[in-house]
Amino acid sequence: MIRSTRFLALAAACAAMSTPAFAQDMESDSTRIISDPLYLPLQGQIYGESAYTYGSSSQDVFDSTGARTSTTDIHFNQLSQKVLYGLTDDLALNFDWAYDFSRDATRHIAGGGDVSRSSSGWSDPDFGLTYRVMDQRVSPLTFDLRASYSPDAFPAKGATTDDEGTVARGGQTMDLGATLGHEGPMFTVAAKFDALWLDTRNVLNQTSGETTSTDAQWNYRLGLEGQARLSDAFSVNAGAGHTFTNTNTVFNQTSGLEHFTYGGDVTDVEASLNYQFVPNTLVGSLAYQHNFYQDSRNLFPTSPTDNTFTRNKDEDLVGVTMRYVLP
Repeated sequence: MIRSTRFLALAAACAAMSTPAFAQDMESDSTRIISDPLYLPLQGQIYGESAYTYGSSSQDVFDSTGARTSTTDIHFNQLSQKVLYGLTDDLALNFDWAYDFSRDATRHIAGGGDVSRSSSGWSDPDFGLTYRVMDQRVSPLTFDLRASYSPDAFPAKGATTDDEGTVARGGQTMDLGATLGHEGPMFTVAAKFDALWLDTRNVLNQTSGETTSTDAQWNYRLGLEGQARLSDAFSVNAGAGHTFTNTNTVFNQTSGLEHFTYGGDVTDVEASLNYQFVPNTLVGSLAYQHNFYQDSRNLFPTSPTDNTFTRNKDEDLVGVTMRYVLP
């Protein structure tokens, strides 16, 4: 509840900053700005987005008695590439792919001792399309429908102290979304909704040879994004979002042991500074994002002494992105 209240406060702050924009900036601007939340390439254009991201997160784990058993720190380095191609002015195909060249997790055990594990590899690629239902060239608002699909392209292997793990999820995903926004000469505001389908996930334990399966679920996200154009060269983006997560059933295919994971919701806030090296053709961005995680639980109906609770989890992401358009 506290995290949900925090999201609403952040959204209200974004809206408050945007209210003067609408009062002074209601005239529509049909220019498609490549760093803008409403950007979509025109017919025949190729848009690219190359990014490096460093992430750091931490979490505390407690046992069924409420005693803290460990604290885990995770650090990762990721390169990602996104490409959009304009089939028409109102329809674009997109492709996303990422590679984690290091993902290191260190578990600090209460009472002394550390356990470290490492993972690396390709994420599952993502294919999608965006259709512009309403365009500001003929309307005061822009409305987009979005859909994307990620296949189970690479096996998911859990990292051990002796064997490196992979970063692929171990299951298919799909995202169905919509964006509604307004772009003025100086400001843009966009509201987003996403329904995220996560198919059954299978992860191999490389030590025991056991496979753990997590059942399919739907999660939902609401977001608010905006951009303020400070000059012809500089602009600032800001946004906030909240993901509503559902309960998972986790099944060990070897032992037959089943438990339930009650994942907490996630609130994210982000901001970036953009600089146009070549006007509306080559733009560099520095970005920061913080994710707030609600507490989560792993409950074992037949073995309650194995119950665990994760608390105090948060994550920081810092990134550098180059955006470019090929006419």
